[in-house]
This record gives sequence, structure tokens and C-alpha cells, in this order.
Amino acid sequence: MFDIKPKDRRNDLYDFDKELEMLKKGLEKAPITLLIGVRRSGKTSLLKVVLNELNHPYIYLNTRLSVYPTYRDFANIIKISLEDFIIRNTSLYKKIVERLRRIDGITISLSPLSVGISWRGDKRFELIELFSALNKIGSELREPVIIAFDEAQELRKITWINFSRIFAYAYDNLEYIRIVLTGSEVGFLYKFIGVNDSKSPLYGRYIHVVSTRRLSYEESIDFLEKGFKEVRVEISRQIIEKAARTFGGVIGWLTLFGYNCYMNIKTCSENIDEIIKTAVDIAKQEIKNFLESRRSDRYKILLKLLTKERSWSEIKNRLEDIEGRTINDKTLNELLVTLLNLSIIEKTDNKYMISDPITRRAVEELLG
Repeated sequence: MFDIKPKDRRNDLYDFDKELEMLKKGLEKAPITLLIGVRRSGKTSLLKVVLNELNHPYIYLNTRLSVYPTYRDFANIIKISLEDFIIRNTSLYKKIVERLRRIDGITISLSPLSVGISWRGDKRFELIELFSALNKIGSELREPVIIAFDEAQELRKITWINFSRIFAYAYDNLEYIRIVLTGSEVGFLYKFIGVNDSKSPLYGRYIHVVSTRRLSYEESIDFLEKGFKEVRVEISRQIIEKAARTFGGVIGWLTLFGYNCYMNIKTCSENIDEIIKTAVDIAKQEIKNFLESRRSDRYKILLKLLTKERSWSEIKNRLEDIEGRTINDKTLNELLVTLLNLSIIEKTDNKYMISDPITRRAVEELLG
């Protein structure tokens, strides 16, 4: 349970049976499924467990990209994914290779296995052709072929491909294709595929949505106790309870805590804050990366303000007091929407706050 890599077996997951069954239902029946939730809430693990249990052919694409991706970056994601697809499906090896070789822009060498992707010339690679080829494989097998995009909101950086149009074509015409998109920046994921945009090709279509969840305080304690029992480590109830309060039910933080305690039992028993600091330092770096990518210094002020729950009017008043000038309502809304889209903050009962308790602590230490 404390393995910090994504899980791929149900037995290694905590109690997420409901989410697993909902995701299975989507991948069996719905053309497009969204798996959404804050960072470190177990999306990749849920996805990999379901992909293994369904036992349908699938392609897994890790779409985490740099700030300014190139054609080569996306081509490399396709290359790695197709090589993995071929290796995993040994019984379908010949069928897959035969179909893929018919796609313009794809070359396949077998000894050793290597897939080449070309984006140039008249016979350049087109993503829709890959989808069509996979649909033909599914048709021949009489079963779905799943295409999984992990952290799919990152694809919005690939400006030369109209993904929503491709997804809509697959939705309407490719009977055996199942698309699953995971996303931790939930607002940007919805905006990327355009389900709420009347001008989007996907507008009005049914999209199956599965959300991950945070553990309750009691579940967090149970998770840690079961994990420590599994690795045969004794940690006091007091330490476990403090960790459950600190990490706010985020399964990724709890797992990291359990792993670090297992690797440093003495430190965990004598100085739990040192273990917690590891998580805070990771969150600090993420906040630094975010702030460096933004032009407006107001994000620093907003993050400091939103370590506590505040209403829109309170945020505006405090921001104007700090800057000593009036701030346009539209400007403030745009800043808040960006933070919401990135899932850095959440809005509950018309009040805003940084959603992750570790991120709140990181902001307090980083920005004062």
C-alpha cells in the first residue's frame, strides 16, 4: 500500500471499489470517460488497475508535457505508447504490427522493436488514422480498444491538433474505441474538450465522469494502520492520528508519509515533522514552478490570502487594501478562475480556499 509508484492491482489499493466499478462501466460502455480529481488522489492507480482487470487491448499515453512542447515531444509520447502496446499484446503482435504499418508516418522495426513517427512530408502521421486502425483491431476482436490519456489537460499545449474534433469523430464513427482522459487540473480539462462550449464538436454528448475522493479522517487512520501492518512496522497511534490530520485525506500524501516512515522508522517515531517536511518541500517546489510561469504578481498575494477560507468580496477588499488601489472585478475573477481550473483552490458555499492542506502549509512557509 505504501509503494509510491502507481498501483496496477486492486489488492494494492485502499477501498476505492466504487470508483473502480464506475470507471469499468465507463470504459465498457461510454465512448468517452473522464477520470478527475486533485493531484495525488489516485487517478493513475485507478486507471491502471481497471485497464488490467478489463483485459481489453489498450494504449496508455502519459501526456505530461513541458511548458512549450514540440512536434518531437508529442511524437515521442506516441512512439513510447505504441512500443508498449505491441510488447504487452504478444498474442496480437502480428495483427497490431500489420495494422500500424498501414498508417502514414509510422514505421516499425522488429529487431529490436522500434516505432518511428514522422510529422513531415505528404505521408505524415495523423492521430485520427491511428484511432481508425485501433478501431479495426477492435472490430476484428469484437471487443473495445481503450485509448488512455493520463493528465489529458496537458494536451491543450499541442496547438496543431484539434483533439476535440478527433474525439468527436471517434465518438460518432469508431464503434470499438473507448477514450479515457484523466485530469488533475479539472477546469482546464473541461475547457480543453469543450463539453460546456456550444461551439465544441463534443457539446451536448454524454461524457461518463468518475471522480476520485479524499479519505475521511477515520479512513486515513485505517489506511495508515493497514499499510504499517503490511510492512510490519509499528508506529504509535498518536503519530498516525497526527498524520491523518495533517494530510487531509489525500491518498498520495498519506502513501508518501507511510513510505518515508517505513524507510526511516526512527525519524518517524521521534520527529514526525521531519517526515511531513518532505511533503511540504515537494509542494513548495510546485508552487514556485507555478508562480514562475505566471506574469501577474497578484497570484502570490492571492495564494497567501487563500490559506484561509474567504468570500469573493473579502478577497477583493483585502487585495485592494494590500495594493492601495481599486481592482477590476473581471481581473479578480480571471485570477480566481485560473486557480480553480488548476485545482489549486476550491470553491465551497461561495468561499475560496487552497484545497490541499500540504499546499497551504507550503504557501505559508514560502510566502510568509
